[in-house]
Amino acid sequence: MLMRILAKSLARRRSRIAIAVVAVVIGSAVATSLMSVSMDVEDRVAQEFRRYGANLMVVPRSDTIDVGFPGVQLGSVTEQTYINESDIWRIKTIYWRNNVLGFAPFLYQVVGASADGGPEQDVVMAGTYFGRDVAIVEPYSPDDPTVFRTGVQQISPWWHIEGRWIDASDGSAPALAMVGRNVADKLGATIGTTLRVAYRPLVGAEGSVTERALTVVGIVTTDGAEDNQVFVDLGLAQAMTSRPGKMHTVQVSALCTACPVETFADEIEAKIPNVEGRTVKQLVAAEMDTLRMVEGLMLMVTAVALLASALGVLTTMTASVIERRKEIGLMKAVGAERRLIVALFLAEALVIGALGGVAGFVVGVALSQAIGQGVFGTSISLQILVLPVVLGIGIAVAVLASLLPVRRAVGVEPAIVLRGE
Repeated sequence: MLMRILAKSLARRRSRIAIAVVAVVIGSAVATSLMSVSMDVEDRVAQEFRRYGANLMVVPRSDTIDVGFPGVQLGSVTEQTYINESDIWRIKTIYWRNNVLGFAPFLYQVVGASADGGPEQDVVMAGTYFGRDVAIVEPYSPDDPTVFRTGVQQISPWWHIEGRWIDASDGSAPALAMVGRNVADKLGATIGTTLRVAYRPLVGAEGSVTERALTVVGIVTTDGAEDNQVFVDLGLAQAMTSRPGKMHTVQVSALCTACPVETFADEIEAKIPNVEGRTVKQLVAAEMDTLRMVEGLMLMVTAVALLASALGVLTTMTASVIERRKEIGLMKAVGAERRLIVALFLAEALVIGALGGVAGFVVGVALSQAIGQGVFGTSISLQILVLPVVLGIGIAVAVLASLLPVRRAVGVEPAIVLRGE
């Protein structure tokens, strides 16, 4: 009987039901679009942050020894240790390996440098991977790839390069160099310049000098420390400084939306012996703050839209109760119980919420695409998991907004209403 009464009620009041459904559609559409944009843009924002460099540094763990006499502190001595290049592949075997977008090892040394026979000046030489395939000796899962392409090009695509990157695959990398903008200006180096670098283990130990003549193929501009460095292939830096297979640090670019970047550091420390993982706190904090602000804004706008939808349903259902006072009074007069009246109105709210939720999802998907193209310049992927969430929200908004009108309907007195008072 309830379903029959419900069907007739909905048929007679199509216009009012349509108004309530539209109210739910508006709120559900906004919720769908903003949730879809938030879920998709969160990853995109994190990806954009990763374009601006590494957010995790892996360094060797060193022992520090305090030096002095009782009551007199002379300082401390730290033993120089290195990371073994043979362990670098282990970074891609942690649990969050798929979130490791890239890494680049670095070996630093002060060298003397001169361009085309000019005066020699001290600069910092950094040996690194520009772009190299790293073999994953023991993949975490049998389905994981056994080769990973990584290097500075992967973790720092924001570097402005005049000229070109060094390509390790052409075999000429040990004879090439990239120089920072400040170094190029100081030495007078340009693209094609022959750069002579000399490494001296001890001051005045001329017999131990290791020299190389390198061709400058790129000039690096970052407005940071990189502008004061000369970049060469890691193998060349290791050979010149007699440190085969050694590195000072590894810069890691980790996409950390599902877990804190500290988790990556802990897992890397567990995989590689005698290293420490240190987060680049300023970059990580800025990334997390931006993501939190985006999520907060989306949540606030969604809440306002749902509140407006609830008010629309409340107004419509209240007007419906006022119009149907005589019908409700008559139902009570012939023996209808309070729970039947409650069930009838809540069933109407359920139908309104379900229709509005489904229609709102369809409208919201279209709206999310418009937001993606207009604001972010990209399409938003379809988030099908949003559908049950929005459907539940639509039904909840409609039912909750109907509670006050239902209470009013239950309070109708048959005798008073039927007398026309």
